[in-house]
Amino acid sequence: MSLKIQSISPNQLQEFYDNFEGVKTFLQTPNFGNFREQLGEKNLRFGVFEGNTIVGIAQCQKISARRGTFLHVAHGPLILNSPPFEEELEGVLEFFLKEIKTIGRQEQCDFVRISPLLNNKCVQCFKKNNYRPAPLHINPNRTWVLDLTQSEDDLLKNMRKSTRYEVRRIEKSGIKTTQGQDLETFWKLHSKTAARQKFVPFSRKSTELEMEVFKNDCQMFSASLEGEPFASSVILYDKHAGYYHQGASVLHKLPFAHATLWAAILEAKKRGCTEFNFWGVSPEENKDHPWTGLSRFKRGFGGEEQLFLEAQDSPLTKKYWINFAVEKYRKWKRHY
Repeated sequence: MSLKIQSISPNQLQEFYDNFEGVKTFLQTPNFGNFREQLGEKNLRFGVFEGNTIVGIAQCQKISARRGTFLHVAHGPLILNSPPFEEELEGVLEFFLKEIKTIGRQEQCDFVRISPLLNNKCVQCFKKNNYRPAPLHINPNRTWVLDLTQSEDDLLKNMRKSTRYEVRRIEKSGIKTTQGQDLETFWKLHSKTAARQKFVPFSRKSTELEMEVFKNDCQMFSASLEGEPFASSVILYDKHAGYYHQGASVLHKLPFAHATLWAAILEAKKRGCTEFNFWGVSPEENKDHPWTGLSRFKRGFGGEEQLFLEAQDSPLTKKYWINFAVEKYRKWKRHY
């Protein structure tokens, strides 16, 4: 097998992504790369070639922080016919794992982090190339995904009983759901949610940039009663799926949050998407995890869990261990 890695254009990345039949997310699309560039990060797009044929892609960002600079491959690389991980793919993955470290050194990074959408069968390949489990995940390796090839009736049928009850209560309660790019409504609710749940939210600037870059593929669904909004969700779309990206709500007995997601799911079906990705969920057995309540809410809509290999780091300089210690402490403090 004669392989080479080289930079590719956004169009080449998009074409491979659109035709890729394995597990994938919008993090490997040109839109996401453009968004990260707008945030000031360096974005790199690579193709692994066998002859003149692209057999894998990897979009990555160079992220600089006081505790270290690293190259991050988010939900990649995408390699033809994976997953599941088969023996014939090992050569392509091993080649990539070596080459991305070379690129990391050229970029003067302290480490390389890969958050792959591959299963545990490939863990030995990472170990053999001196990768180790990362202390924290930047992107989830445990997600909840709903199959949208079902009919609307089947989607309702396969929901948890309590969720189905709430969804059917939306119209009866007089809740109105709107769709568009109403940032003001979302941000007011988002600020209240962040204060109540004590988390650090995305910046308003980053959400504005997402709207500009993703355009019609970034939609905000808001649920209101008598003109007053109570919940809003930011959903990203590609040809393949809809993604639950951000959510905000005020505590209420009526199903406002259910209304925004049900509308987003129906919009994904209308667009021809085959999946709705609720993004990260916590392990069901970890009741102390900060995502426990949100994860229970997501699972109620039906679907299945997708579990991938945890993020992998390859240290390139001694400064990596400063980052390792900081992230290890953060994981302990947040009960992840």
